Amino acid sequence: MLSITEIKKRLPKDFIKDLYEDYNPLVVDKILIGMREERFITLRVNTIKYNIQDLMKYFKQINIKFERIPWYTDGLIIKNASQKDIMKLNIYKNGQIYLQSISSMVPPYILNPKPNEKVLDLTAAPRKQDDANCNTNG
Repeated sequence: MLSITEIKKRLPKDFIKDLYEDYNPLVVDKILIGMREERFITLRVNTIKYNIQDLMKYFKQINIKFERIPWYTDGLIIKNASQKDIMKLNIYKNGQIYLQSISSMVPPYILNPKPNEKVLDLTAAPRKQDDANCNTNG
């Protein structure tokens, strides 16, 4: 496991500088320690195309171990497969599941948007096919 010093060497100096300007050293150490922790793969079901019960049955059949996210009924924490393993599955290729971090599941859960409401996601990254359509000239 990497030390905090080793993590700092691997990150941009400006990023580290900004962390220390914005937070006290104990908080920065906690942030850096968190960055070195290995995280399980998490995903959510595209409920328009699939459902959590069928996904759990399928994962049991192909021996993918998982844990349900207690507060998010359509999300799973994968215990014994990598992101690459999940991306090879047809259910991923067909858009039945999405790889997504738990932190990205929180806003829609909390906001609970209703039909016809508009939500602007300022942290969303463009999908690859959308990259060509992005206007970077303002």
